[in-house]
Amino acid sequence: MDAVMMTPRVIMETQRQLWAHLLCRECEGRLNKFGETPVLRLLDNGSTFPLLGLMRVAMHVKAEPGVVTFSGSAMGINTDGLAHFALGILWKGGVHKWSTVGGQTTSVNLRGYIGAIRKYLLGVDEIPVGISVIVAACDDKGSRGMVFAPSRLRGSRYKQFSMLIRGLWFHIIVDKKARAGMKGLCCVQSDKRVLHLENCHNRLMQAAGYLHKSAKVAPSLAR
Repeated sequence: MDAVMMTPRVIMETQRQLWAHLLCRECEGRLNKFGETPVLRLLDNGSTFPLLGLMRVAMHVKAEPGVVTFSGSAMGINTDGLAHFALGILWKGGVHKWSTVGGQTTSVNLRGYIGAIRKYLLGVDEIPVGISVIVAACDDKGSRGMVFAPSRLRGSRYKQFSMLIRGLWFHIIVDKKARAGMKGLCCVQSDKRVLHLENCHNRLMQAAGYLHKSAKVAPSLAR
């Protein structure tokens, strides 16, 4: 089953990926080894959703209205891989203007953080000060087949980016003014390397509704 990609100009089923001559083979291999490969083992692949399956049999560490929090460490999850994956995509979005499936170009404004994230991805430094990566597994079916490219989260009190990759919703805070408590939600900086379980339907509908106002829906989805 193809993923559904949504941009401000087009909504379509696709197996295509955004691609450009950007990195050397060694650096691309590092992003694959430390981020993409471990994350592919966790996301919804069209038949199973391994991370969601682990959460359904694990003991939670906290339950609040709308979100249940689990220990990534206790579940044996490589949460470093999740952070590496998210920051790898965000960094690539910030160092290049990408042509999307709709023909427009897009990039991510990471002013002041490009160099620090690069060092983290190379394994030279720890995760940069001011950055937290919050990861949620979505238990609603709609989010599990969707891909949203990184975008600035409007209305947040901090500089924050959001992206959805087949059931995994990443929120990446990139702001030195963010309160220290954000580390307690982060998949690598919290004591138990926490991951969250949510029903993301309302968030998905809000994001999809915003895009749907300007985007052309592919005929295969309009039927």
